[in-house]
Order: sequence, then C-alpha cells, then structure tokens
Amino acid sequence: MKILVVEDEEGLREALIRTLSGEGYLADGAETGDEGYTLICTGLYDLVLLDIMLPVYDGLEVLRRIRNQGIDVPVIMLTARSTLDDKVTGMDLGADDYLTKPFAMPELLARIRMVSRRGTGTVTDSRLRTGDLILDTQTYTLSCSNNSRSVRLGAKEYQLMEYLMRNADQVLSREQITQRVWGYDADAEYNNVDVYVSFLRKKIKFVQSESKISSVRGVGYELEASAT
Repeated sequence: MKILVVEDEEGLREALIRTLSGEGYLADGAETGDEGYTLICTGLYDLVLLDIMLPVYDGLEVLRRIRNQGIDVPVIMLTARSTLDDKVTGMDLGADDYLTKPFAMPELLARIRMVSRRGTGTVTDSRLRTGDLILDTQTYTLSCSNNSRSVRLGAKEYQLMEYLMRNADQVLSREQITQRVWGYDADAEYNNVDVYVSFLRKKIKFVQSESKISSVRGVGYELEASAT
C-alpha cells in the first residue's frame, strides 16, 4: 500500500513517513496543499493522510477538489482543530476518518488498517483477496483459495503483487508500476518491472492459481483475476 502524507510540519511529516515505512508501507510526503493535490491526482496512492492547516490550499479545499473530480481515494484528516464543526465539515466533504493532534501512532495505524479495507480487492482481516489469489498483508504470503499451497514474497514482489491485485483487470503501465513500487526518486529502470513480473508469474504458477499476469504490448501488465 502506498500512502501520501500531506503535512506542512516537517518533523511530524518525516516521523509519519518513517513510521509508515517501518510498518511496510510505501510513503511519500507533501508540504503544501497544492503539492498534495497534484500528487493525489496522479492516482498512485491508496490512502492520504491530510492535514487541514496547510499553505496555499488548506486540507478541506484539497479534499473538496479531489472529491469534485471523482477521486475516491480514502482520506484521513489530521488536524489540531477539534471542534465538532470542523469534523462535520471534513466528513461532509468526503473524509473517511478524522484524527485530532496529538495522536498516538498505534491509533493512526489502526485507523489506516480500517480505512484501507476499501479497494478493488476484498480485504478480510489481514488478507487481500482477488479472484482465487490471497495475499496476506502481514506475512507477505501468497496463496490460492483452491488448494493449500502458499509461497512467501520478497518486499518488492509483495508491493507489486498488492498493486496488481488492488487494480485487477486493469492495464497498468510500466511507468505507473515503477513510480508506485520504486517511487519517484528511485533509480529503477523499466526492465526491473519485467524482472519482478517474471518472479511473480512463477510464484502464481507455483500456488496453482488460475489468475495470470498478462503483458499488454508496448504498455505494461494486467492481472487477469480468475472467476471465483
């Protein structure tokens, strides 16, 4: 899962990114509302932590703009404001949850797990299900619902598999995958995507899944989920 932290307080933003990274999430940061808005519009993020008090656009304006564009990425509002009116405004604009500063990191992580159950794949407890594939988000284990076979994925394999499963039956370009799994600032080449897709195909075959990762010539890849 990839999370965007939109927070103008540098110390808190970096602390959140470190915590999320330590929990196995991919995390990027944005300092201003307009920067956050631009990054959200890329469609690369599965969840947004959005402060209200931001330069340029405040968090409520960012939320208003993305919802007006039909962007339904889950958003958890983070703010020092604690009045009922602020919470109601945020929820009316389409926020999925609301945390008042200061907050405990374990509570934030619990809220993230709860809100992230939205998505293309169905999440049951710690398992993401797409077609006959099951991905355990705690153990990085891939298995098939039709048998008892399972295999452990490496970190990048897991991140790629999760992205494919959450976007099953959609074509993802190599550029999208590279930015999503390796990040904007990474030195990864597009052939890294091909290599890791090859690894995942072997593991999907090992668990005897009927799902498959198909190549779309000149574009990228698509996870064709089996019917269940």
